[in-house]
Amino acid sequence: MKRLEAIDAIIRLCNAVLLRNEPTSLPDLSAKEWNKLLTIASEQGVLPIIAPLLTEVTFEDEMSRLMLVEWIVTAEQNAAQYQERLKTMQFMAKMFANEGIDIMFLKGASLAQLYSKPEWRVFSDIDYYLYGWSERGLEVMERHGIENEGYYHHHTQATLNGILLENHYDFVERVNHRCDIALDDALKELSEKEGHSLRATFLGDEVTNAYVMTPTMNALFLMRHMSAHFVSETIPLRMLYDWVLFLKHHATDVDWQLVIDLYDKSEMSEFAGLIQYLLKTKLGVEYAECPVFLVDEEIAEKLWLSIINPPEQDPYKKFSLRYYIFETKTFWKNRWKHQIVYTGESYVWLFCRYALLGTKKMLGVLK
Repeated sequence: MKRLEAIDAIIRLCNAVLLRNEPTSLPDLSAKEWNKLLTIASEQGVLPIIAPLLTEVTFEDEMSRLMLVEWIVTAEQNAAQYQERLKTMQFMAKMFANEGIDIMFLKGASLAQLYSKPEWRVFSDIDYYLYGWSERGLEVMERHGIENEGYYHHHTQATLNGILLENHYDFVERVNHRCDIALDDALKELSEKEGHSLRATFLGDEVTNAYVMTPTMNALFLMRHMSAHFVSETIPLRMLYDWVLFLKHHATDVDWQLVIDLYDKSEMSEFAGLIQYLLKTKLGVEYAECPVFLVDEEIAEKLWLSIINPPEQDPYKKFSLRYYIFETKTFWKNRWKHQIVYTGESYVWLFCRYALLGTKKMLGVLK
């Protein structure tokens, strides 16, 4: 089985489960081919979606059956991780509630609610916004023994219950990318106007100070989040399905005129057009409410290849010298992506800026 064939099979299965909610005929594959398909599905963050279907796969030999069981167990571990993250989010919300601080959770569990089963949505970090009270939030966390440290931009980092917490003082990275300033300003303005309209009800009735992004905010934030990942590494299929399910549930609720205007101001229209084109041509999904942009089909194909053939993950200890050498090589290989997402911005200047920040991080002086 070739990689592209595996990707096509994964998409057919994900579409059947997530979009059509109907039985699907499983591909007739050998144990080796199933193992390859599931390995790729795991890399792409969609294994838990496919895993329930594996109970219908049968093999005569014990080794093959054990292989399937191992994949099912791996997928089930994600359900346990989801519950751990919910508990941590509940703790955080109550901790801030005691100090009169509201919290908005970004991505993660809020997007998981769009899936047929929330635990199918793989996520690791907990990203949150404290409505302009980021510094006060850090003080509250410190009193509870949770220590934060500086990151390169737009958030601080801490760890609780083995889970990375990202405290966003900015929604997006506005320090090193001037095109993000208008976007970040708009998201902060929207958080004041409508950011208390959708409670995070999935955290339970006892949590009354936790909220999630509105559809218009998500239409802005998720697209920029995807583009940032595209530049730094790649976009997994999971992010595409996040966007698909968001559109399925909320395309009619978005202020598209405002969103299109901000896509233009933040130089994101080309990337947004490429994503919509891939949804239509590769995933077979289209929503009439969404804006349509002219796209370069050759670039769209190149973007697709970068999704189905993701770069190697950095194998070295985070923030070590070898880690940064590996990241530098990846950064240079991704320069073609930079011109799509950050049109007109100097790649050399950005490299020097990141090199300085990385050096500060290694020396422990990044604030």
